[in-house]
This record gives sequence, C-alpha cells and structure tokens, in this order.
Amino acid sequence: MRFLGLAALALAGLTTPAFAQAPGEGSAVPARPCDRECLIGFLKDHMAALKAGDASALPLAADIRFTENNVLLPVGKGLWNTVTAVDEIGLETADPWTGNAAWFGSVRENGEPAIYAVRIHVEDGLIDEIESVVHRKTALPAPFGDVEQMVHDPEFYEILPQEERSTRERLHAIADSYFDTVEVNDGQVFAPFADDCARLENGISTTAAAPGDGGGNAASIMAGCENQFKLGIYRINKRIRRDIFIIDEERGVAVARGFFDHANEFDRYLLTNGQEMKTALKWPNSITLLEAFRIRNAEIQRIEAVFTYVPYFMHNPFWGPDASPPEYAAKPDLCDRECLANNARQLVQGMIGNQWRGLNWADKVGYAENSVGIRVSEGIWATVTAVDEDPLVVADDETGKAVWIGRIEEHGQPAWAAITMTGDGDRIGAVDALIRRKEYGLPYADPVSANDYGVLPAASRTSRKEMLAGAAQFYAAVNDRGAAPSIFGSDCRWHVNGQDVAACAAPFGGEGLAAIEHVRDRKLLAMDESRGLAVFRTFEDLPARNGAGYPLTYQVVELFHFTDGKVERIEAFTSELPYGMVPH
Repeated sequence: MRFLGLAALALAGLTTPAFAQAPGEGSAVPARPCDRECLIGFLKDHMAALKAGDASALPLAADIRFTENNVLLPVGKGLWNTVTAVDEIGLETADPWTGNAAWFGSVRENGEPAIYAVRIHVEDGLIDEIESVVHRKTALPAPFGDVEQMVHDPEFYEILPQEERSTRERLHAIADSYFDTVEVNDGQVFAPFADDCARLENGISTTAAAPGDGGGNAASIMAGCENQFKLGIYRINKRIRRDIFIIDEERGVAVARGFFDHANEFDRYLLTNGQEMKTALKWPNSITLLEAFRIRNAEIQRIEAVFTYVPYFMHNPFWGPDASPPEYAAKPDLCDRECLANNARQLVQGMIGNQWRGLNWADKVGYAENSVGIRVSEGIWATVTAVDEDPLVVADDETGKAVWIGRIEEHGQPAWAAITMTGDGDRIGAVDALIRRKEYGLPYADPVSANDYGVLPAASRTSRKEMLAGAAQFYAAVNDRGAAPSIFGSDCRWHVNGQDVAACAAPFGGEGLAAIEHVRDRKLLAMDESRGLAVFRTFEDLPARNGAGYPLTYQVVELFHFTDGKVERIEAFTSELPYGMVPH
C-alpha cells in the first residue's frame, strides 16, 4: 500500500503542475493596465496626431507596425502625408481585454472626403499596432456617403441593463454568425436580427433607402437586414475571412476586421424570389473592412462598416497567412526559348474554362495576381472566357521566363493581361499575372493584338548588354526627376494600357513623372535580341503629396522596343495597388 501511495503521488505530480495557466497565456491572471477610458484616450490622441499629420508626439512602441489598406508602412506615410481634416466626432469602441480600440468616421485628403476607420492596439502604455482602412471615391462601384451628413448611431454608447446583455462568448458568436450569413448568401440566415436592424456602410444606409443615395445600393432592392439576406442579395461573397478583436459586454458591441472575397465565378444569379441579378464587376476582387455590431437581447440591432477594394485574396499582415513563392534557376538545357514560350501559351489557354489540371506543373508552384498570392483555380482562372489568339510572347532562357501580353475576356468583358511564367526546367514553376481592367480609368484602350514586333535585320539589333544599360538610364531618369535620357529614337511613342499617351521624351520634367516618388523592385523578366524587346517588372509609388489625389502604387510590366540602339516604343501595363504594396 505504501508503494501504491508513492506511485499515485508520482503520477499526480506528472499530470497536475503546481503552477498552471491557460495554454498560450503567460499568466493565469491577465494584466489589464489600460481600461476602456484609457484606450479611448489613446484613440483620441491618435486621431489628433493624424489630423496634424504628425505622429511624433504619439507614445509609439519601438517595434510599431502600421498598415493602410493592409500594406505595412512606416508611421507617417500614406494618409498621414495627405490628410487635411478629420471628423470631430467618430464612432469609438474599445476592449481592455484585448488592448484594442477602434474609430469610424471620415477624413479629408487633399481636400477631398474619404471614409476612414482605424484600429489601435496598446500594450505597456505604448501603441504597438495601427491598422487603418481608407475608402476613397473612385470609379469602382461602392457606397460613398455624404460625410457632412454622416451620423453614428448613439446606441453604440449606451450601457445595457444587465438582463439585455450577452456574454463575451455569445457576442463573439453572434457577430461571427453575421459573417456566416453573408458568406455565399443563398437565403439561409444564421444570425439573429432585430426587427429594426440598420446598417451604415461607408456613410450610407444600405438597409433603408435615403434621399440622395441614388438608389444604387441594396436598400433599393429590399429594406431591412434579415430581409436582404433571406432574398440572397449578397450571393457574390464566396468567402469571408474575419477576426473579431473587440468585445464590449456592457454596451453589447463587437468589432471585426476581415475580407469579403468576390470570386465572380458567375456574372448572373437568381434571388430567392426568382429575380435575376447581374454582378457589378465581372472580375475577382476583395473588399477589406472594419465592421462594428451593436447587439441587444442577443439580436443584432446596428451595424457600421468601412470598406474598400483591394486585390483579390489580399492578406492582412497582422493575422493573415504569409507564404513566399518558390524560386527557380533558369535551365536552358532543359527548356529553351521555344519551350518557355509554348509553356506560357498553354498556361494562358488553360485559363479558359479553368482547365488547370491538364498543365505541366512543377512539384511546387507559386501563383500571384496583381501581387497577391492565391491558389491556381481561383482568380481569373474562374472568370476568363476567352484569350488572345495572337498574343505577344517574349521568352528568355537566360532568365527562365516567358511573358505573355494580350487580351483576355472575363465573362465577355475585355482586359489587358501581362502574365509572366517562370519555368522549373521544362515545367511551369511560377506565374505572376498582372491584369488591367477598364474600370480603373485612363489611361486605357480596349486591347487589340500586341504582337506587332517582327524579327529585326541583324544590323538593326541591340545587344542584351546595351538594352540593359538603356533601360537603366530610363529608370534612373524617372527616379532622378531629370531630363529625358538620350536613349529615345526621334519617333518613339509611349503607350500605357494600350493607350498612346505621349512621345517618349515628353513626360520627363513634367508633373506626371514628378508625382512618382520612386520606381523600385525592378526585375528583368525577358529579353529577345532578335526582335529588340526587353520586358521589366517594377513598382511605382505615388504618395499624392502634390495636393491632389490619394496615395497609390502601380505594379508595372514595361516593354521596351529597341532598334539601332534606340528605344522606338514603350508599352507599359499597370495595375493599381494600395500604396506601398510590395511584390508577392
């Protein structure tokens, strides 16, 4: 018996630690040095600093991380450089348990209104995270309210009687059920809605039609939160990635961040009443958002959201996954120029009808669209209905890449595509697709065949070394904001997204190129000396410090045509990205 007792004590020592806390937690008693009032104070300080365009007075952690529309930037970049006014009153929420606080409202940027929301995180008396969503008025279809008339529902601030409150866990579940309902919205409702539930999106009521909204939102089809979801208006939401980071039990508030992924695999769909709907956009896109819910008696009463478009399947650096694409060395002995060009053609042809399974893939493949890594079979794979029968293909066995440039159609709607295929030997190893749609505005011309570059006479060809040097002069002149380089022929023309914009030398010294802060991450994709072609990929940052517009970045695939040592034509294809975005 004595030995049995000793054994039991030994077993107890193995299975029951003397000092235990929840798995993943540093202490069984969480520290909460900053209460709600404290967090709101930090939030007000942040908004005051933003209004001043100066973050230097903020108590920032040494490892502060700041994002604008999901791009990591130094604090002080982006909107901080262009803000000219901030709303005096915004919707403020906070959660001492997580150390997060959030603000919803509007700002002025170079004098123009923008809808704005921000999350800050405070730890040890310092702000260590700032995450902002900025929605600017563009040609893309999205709600944009009259910021002078924007009113935040006061119920978000009311402290609920004890009997009308829900637990922290239940508030989280109810907010999550809202996203379950919106995802693949087919009429099934998972969330509990109050009869008078109302939603404000980018400053517009989208559950009750209001004077002056133009009837261009869901409220013109059906009023009310639950009624809209029963009708299946939001069927285009293939996937909703979300994270709920603020819970306030006293006020019944939950706040989430996330992405709505609109795959647009179909461009028409039926509501549950049989009415046919057409998608506003024909191509894959995502919206990034911050969204607040007011929940009373376990029912969603009020919703306020700020969202904006981002490239399809974009990730959030704070909580989203991250992956680096594979890299492959050129192997001309296994795949020469003709082999690379054939793989590129087969790749793009395989996009019609999403026929990806029959392609010659490597064991590990990287795929990106407009600088966002996604899965093959998503994105344009699910929307392309036709491709150019006579594209321009530039293949280079020294880089191991082939660039396909031409027209694609998404549900019949044309767009430019510049698709770079990197070979893993004789197989398809990586794909980087730049897609430029008409909806993003000028410069743009509907795509026709880009394959009008023939083989040059031997005497008119430019060596690889000279083409590299000429391109380097071009980019140096852009970054130095200097005079036009001497590489242009007398008749050189510059085309952007198919539109003839200028003589090649004309923009140098002008406002257009001066707006570019920096051309960065330049990479040679492919060269073809026989046709005098050199293709590069770059990123152009435009901070909008000239008092107009908003910060943005362009991913650019740029083709130079050399004859007799001079550039005779530039063909640039651009994709608008959130400011500061880096290559996948």
